[in-house]
Amino acid sequence: MVVLDVVVTDSHGQPVRGLTGRDFRVIENGVEQKLASFEAPPLPRSQLSQGRETISGSRDNSIPARNIMVLDELNTGVFDEAYARQSLEKYLRKHGPVLNQPTSLLIVGQERLEFAHDYTRDAAALKDALKGHHAELPFSQMTGGAYRAVDRLAKTLWVLEQIASANRHYAGRKNVIWIGSGFPQLNLRSLAAQDRRNFADAISTLAHELSEARLVVYTIDPQGLEVAPTAYEDLFGDPTTGELLFEGLAPQTGGKIFRLQNQIDEAIAESSEDGAAYYTLTYNPNNHNWDGQFRNVRVVVEGRGLQTRARKGYYAVAESPLSAGEVDDAMSKALMSPIPYRGLDLHATVTQADEGAGKYVLRVDGDALNWQSLASGKRRCQVTVVTATMGAGAQFATHNVRELEAVAEAQNFRKPSDKPVVFSFVAELPRDTHYVKVVVRDSTNGNIGTTNISKDTIKLR
Repeated sequence: MVVLDVVVTDSHGQPVRGLTGRDFRVIENGVEQKLASFEAPPLPRSQLSQGRETISGSRDNSIPARNIMVLDELNTGVFDEAYARQSLEKYLRKHGPVLNQPTSLLIVGQERLEFAHDYTRDAAALKDALKGHHAELPFSQMTGGAYRAVDRLAKTLWVLEQIASANRHYAGRKNVIWIGSGFPQLNLRSLAAQDRRNFADAISTLAHELSEARLVVYTIDPQGLEVAPTAYEDLFGDPTTGELLFEGLAPQTGGKIFRLQNQIDEAIAESSEDGAAYYTLTYNPNNHNWDGQFRNVRVVVEGRGLQTRARKGYYAVAESPLSAGEVDDAMSKALMSPIPYRGLDLHATVTQADEGAGKYVLRVDGDALNWQSLASGKRRCQVTVVTATMGAGAQFATHNVRELEAVAEAQNFRKPSDKPVVFSFVAELPRDTHYVKVVVRDSTNGNIGTTNISKDTIKLR
């Protein structure tokens, strides 16, 4: 099933509500498709509850798109970086104290990706997180020439892959608002033809992964006046710099490009609000030949002069269970990532059970678990759990992997959302543990949840 989040705007660029499924046509490689489902936009912002500020594993469709703010210090010049920070602070001042949409903050530094703040609608909390991060001089841009540019390119790709992996099984649309220069300036003509093709293919694959996770990219270049309408396909016709390729991610995923614009705070606001009124369409493709080729998708609203924006397509790859190696890779990515995975809503505690060991109790939202019916009539779910204890300096001390299951009698099986599913076990817990990273993966559907247990909450004897 293909999922399309579609923004519809009028001739003035304003979002349009009130459409029905009959107003939309979806065309894949020139063939019209039959809609399987249709969802109208979430509630208007004025009708949303202002009470809950932090969003964890919610799947409440009344919440508009969540925003992931990414401040790019890796590829942005020092003066542009300072202006980007000032513009983000200005946006938070103007649109606080309670933001319309849950917003998180990531900072791409010279050496690491920092998860500065989780989803919140508290503008002051995001401002404090931003001020708590000391800006870094872009040393990697000052030395090393093309070699360092390629290194920065690899790091930027890694960050985007981390965002895609962490959000792949998290419901709803997410706006990735990238504030910075994106990929480093790199003369692609200087590369061999095969290297250029490989690079273009990597960007296309990344755009597909982002779209599959329902991530929509907005690129805001602080070099500072118009929204660039250039199509992604055109960018690859004669690419000269990495910047153009990076910006090409935006239209591929259904987002926008902002460049040559001085009012960066307004560009942030427009990106943030763009997903406040989106329609969700799904369809099962008529073409069942899963040959791995890219299929172009176009969404049309007939006869009203309206504009639509959605992902440009997808790769026709048949879904299949992951191999053991691919499962290990997915778990390793979740364990190492600073970004929380929310495919499973997960809460964890640990109490010291013995010298060097702790009793772990995990509470998992049963809605996202796959429940199998057994021949006996019972219901069962299975998960893989990794616990890793971290010492000072975020160094791995110990790690433990185990397979667990929960079984419920048929007569006692309730709706999974009624109460969490509880798993408990004993695993290593050194006394000098600084915090514990917990990763849980549903063994059937692949949903992953992660959480950290801080030292302050570990109950020691």
